[in-house]
Amino acid sequence: MAILKFGFYSLLGLLAFLAPISIGGESTIIMGHIKTFVITGYSQWVKALIIAFSVTTIIGTLLGLIKKNFNDQLLNELFISNKLISFLRICGSVMFLMISFKWGPKYILNENTGGLMALDLLPSLMVTFFIGVLLMPLLTSFGLVEFVGTLIAPIMKKVFRVPGFAAIDALASFLGDGTIGIVVTDQQYQKGYYTQKQAVIIATSFSIVGISFAAVVADILKFSSIFWIFYGTIIISTIVAGFIIARLPLKKFKNEYYKNPIPESSEKRSLKYALKIAAKTASETSEIDMIKDSFSKILIIYVTFIPIIMGVGTIGLVLAEYTAFFKYISMPLLPILYLLGFSKEVSQQMAPALIVGFSDMYLPTLFIESCKSELGRFIVGTLSFAQLIFLSETGMILVNSKIGFSFLDAIKFFILRTIICFPVIYIIGLSLVKLGIIGN
Repeated sequence: MAILKFGFYSLLGLLAFLAPISIGGESTIIMGHIKTFVITGYSQWVKALIIAFSVTTIIGTLLGLIKKNFNDQLLNELFISNKLISFLRICGSVMFLMISFKWGPKYILNENTGGLMALDLLPSLMVTFFIGVLLMPLLTSFGLVEFVGTLIAPIMKKVFRVPGFAAIDALASFLGDGTIGIVVTDQQYQKGYYTQKQAVIIATSFSIVGISFAAVVADILKFSSIFWIFYGTIIISTIVAGFIIARLPLKKFKNEYYKNPIPESSEKRSLKYALKIAAKTASETSEIDMIKDSFSKILIIYVTFIPIIMGVGTIGLVLAEYTAFFKYISMPLLPILYLLGFSKEVSQQMAPALIVGFSDMYLPTLFIESCKSELGRFIVGTLSFAQLIFLSETGMILVNSKIGFSFLDAIKFFILRTIICFPVIYIIGLSLVKLGIIGN
């Protein structure tokens, strides 16, 4: 019976997150279709939900600053934080309300700044998180993590120095959504599957924005016809970065567990044994408890993550739209791009695009969309995914996780991944030019 329970729920999870299905001419995973259905048909309901949570966040966070502590663990999780995080939550919530009611300065209301965040990104994130967190236990709580982890642990340990459990996190990120991948990594870290250092390696190596969004970016940059080469480049550069990052000292992050560790067995890694431990995990999982836990996590994400994403993302977009900030800080990159053979015009488009992704990963696409160089568009488009850390989503989710990631860490890892991935992507891009697959 336990084997059937493991097989049934795990199959549902794999179908929900990893199996592209074509509906109405659009091929994506089931979660993507559900998101499209909700956003298209019930956008006003989603907007009303965000307004309600924005008001709740403002009131609850202000009370948290006054009271310092509630007599309830969930309320403490929702509304108690340090002053900086509390300030960002309130700012993000206020910005969303300003845009919803069309009141405030133009630079916030602009459709390319706060308007883009509030009307396009946030509704999508709200729905993605709701569906993803509710369905993710199908992949993580009924034995699939233990089953896959048991079989491929030697490969994960040898290449990335992390437990085999991390394979599901990586798959969910690549084929589903990177933000969900980070949430899963954080949850698994808190459960005792990973040490702090392992959680950092996993979260900063595999949590790439998913395949469905990559398809959108590839289409905008006119690479739909070679999409699998486009996405394959992202995967290759990510694997290289993960291999290197796993071998760095990362002294701040300890090889210590958040709570009592869940060790990987030293028994022979056979299919029979993998099924045995998967069935044991499935038999111990309560569907009711799983649903309750998922809804509490959704509440926490809506109150603690979403407002910060709104606030930080809007600030980054305002800087990009109304100032020359990114242009100035990207100037040191110009000589490097000249040496690599890019023209002055192309280099001036590429340089800020290589940095602006720290604010939001969609910005590089907007910066480089009109670039005449196919190689330039290809490099920026794939690198924007491989950089992984961007403040409007993954960066702030990492900062708010229990893993111990700071804002300074987010900057360091963004720079590190850029330095590692750029040469890999550049070499692949040059090879594609030589083969006549893309233009120079």
